[in-house]
Amino acid sequence: MTATPEPGHRGGLRDWVAIILAVGLATALNVIVAAVLYDAIFSEGPGLSENATQILTGWGGGIIGIVGSYLGFRAGEHAQSAQTPERPAD
Repeated sequence: MTATPEPGHRGGLRDWVAIILAVGLATALNVIVAAVLYDAIFSEGPGLSENATQILTGWGGGIIGIVGSYLGFRAGEHAQSAQTPERPAD
């Protein structure tokens, strides 16, 4: 797979940006989950704190929002290109 977009294909690099963003967010979420679990297991208090729960739900919602907005954009772009007739060459 090349990094340059194919002729007639708009936004080939946007796909790579979205993939890199999703991988980065998922990696950050995994690090935060590991830190929260470590704190829940080895702290003197019982289990998860309220702050840790709010951080986890906020991150989960953020990732779903970003992936959903990207998928919605791609679906709208595909629907618009399917409705727009090709212009004949002069």
